[in-house]
Amino acid sequence: MTGCKKEHQLLGAGDSPAFEVVNAFQTDSPVLIVCDHASNYIPISLSGLGIAPQHLQQHIAYDIGAAGVSRQLARDMGVTAVLGGFSRLVLDPNRYLTAHDSIPSISDGVVIVGNETLSAADRMLRVEELFIPYHCAINQAVTRILNSFSMPLVLSVHSYTPIFQGFERPWEIGVLWEGDDGVASLLIDYLRENTDFHVGENEPYHACNPVGYTVKTHAKSNNYPHILVEIRQDLIAREQGQLEFAGLLTGALNMIQDTLAAIITPQL
Repeated sequence: MTGCKKEHQLLGAGDSPAFEVVNAFQTDSPVLIVCDHASNYIPISLSGLGIAPQHLQQHIAYDIGAAGVSRQLARDMGVTAVLGGFSRLVLDPNRYLTAHDSIPSISDGVVIVGNETLSAADRMLRVEELFIPYHCAINQAVTRILNSFSMPLVLSVHSYTPIFQGFERPWEIGVLWEGDDGVASLLIDYLRENTDFHVGENEPYHACNPVGYTVKTHAKSNNYPHILVEIRQDLIAREQGQLEFAGLLTGALNMIQDTLAAIITPQL
């Protein structure tokens, strides 16, 4: 991945940026929060992708409530959070660019008209102006942490629908991992000890299917400790729920940091 800067041809002066950073220059903690699907924003030049406005308020466009949890968690802990600034209907920042759903032409039965006949040049614009800047921001956050600590502790925040294809999902929160489940196990144990939640283990999705780009690229490939959480959307659709889950995850991350203190050490 190269080229973090380019003259805008997709985003104009009236558009939101490709990413948001909370506590950008934090250096006191190794924790990094990432939220790929924080936003339902579609650049003005794409004319809403030709879909009805109500679809932008649904799960196909973004992870409902995940941004609020991520921002509050970053504020509570005084750590950095990097949030995606565009809808996954435009381009999914948590998919490999070769994946069939990187730029979806249909999502949960909704045809995404503006994605049906994209040229290679149109696709590259989205990659250069959205995907690359977002992941460059995560790279920069990781680099700042590495200037102060031996490694980051990465938490990726997502949310999911209570019902999918007629199945009522029983979990309030899911913890996803691939390979070594050491850090994930710490979080699962904490949640079971401190809540009455039905905690999903690699539910409602498995970390290997589909393989997420963000955690794989910025954490797992470098053997950095990492966790991906999925929170049920009806529990965090409102601010009160977001505050409660941010508080819960603050306690969990503080415990995990203490447990991993022997390997996540300050740089001298």
